Amino acid sequence: MTDAREERLAPYFAVFGAIAGITIIARTLAAFARIIQPYLAVRYSVWLEVGMVVGQVLFQWLVMARRSWPERLRYSGLVLGVSGLGAVLLWPLLLLNIFAPVTVPTAVGCFFAVVALMFVVHWLFVGYMKLPRILCATWVLYRLFLLAVLVRSPW
Repeated sequence: MTDAREERLAPYFAVFGAIAGITIIARTLAAFARIIQPYLAVRYSVWLEVGMVVGQVLFQWLVMARRSWPERLRYSGLVLGVSGLGAVLLWPLLLLNIFAPVTVPTAVGCFFAVVALMFVVHWLFVGYMKLPRILCATWVLYRLFLLAVLVRSPW
């Protein structure tokens, strides 16, 4: 009896987990963006970040068009997990910024270190899940596209 009930409730827990994860990621990156806001071409907000996270998942789903829905959903969990890891790794920087303002070069350096680690984790889990490695390249391309749109041009 419990197994059937758990099976029925599993999708609701997955949706709740996804919403909670996206919220944590969005709030963390919006807090980070306040440090580098003068160098951004747009006013960064939690909703902008939510749009970028959802956009990442939808973009990657296009790449996975021939894959089954369960594989796409599992990959979405991977993307949220990797993004969540990145958010958590930024928390020490954000905490430090409360007590001693962090310079933009320090913040950007930490951010790129976190992104590099995120890429390694993404690469490893894509292999573990036996998904095509092209997902790693498109993950990077999507991020580079976002950087091109978000960062203020120096010219």
